[in-house]
Amino acid sequence: MTHAFADGELVTVYVTAESEDVATHIATSLVRDGLIACANVNTGTRSVYKWDGLLQLDNEVTVFMKTSRAKMPAVIERIEKMHSYETPCITVSPIIGGSQPYLEWVAKSVEGDPVPLDDGSDPMSELD
Repeated sequence: MTHAFADGELVTVYVTAESEDVATHIATSLVRDGLIACANVNTGTRSVYKWDGLLQLDNEVTVFMKTSRAKMPAVIERIEKMHSYETPCITVSPIIGGSQPYLEWVAKSVEGDPVPLDDGSDPMSELD
């Protein structure tokens, strides 16, 4: 069954993190709990910005996560709770097109109610 997606029904959430471990921990928790369909964790990002008036040059990890617009508030809330930064970079962009089978997979992957954060388990323990 195909689904014609309205612009912005699915979104990409972009996040930066201080390390691959932090990024993978957040991404794994979100996938496991049904908040995002998948995440791409990318190392080797060089970030340039000012913090407290000082120029910063830092190595960071970027993460691209795919989810539904409906799950977006819960995704942002979870990232803010788990993130190591005081002010994490979290931005959201609408997905306005793409491979129909992929978009259907994303939508199906995030259907239903998410699992609560405070279940006491470690999402990293489920990885191979």
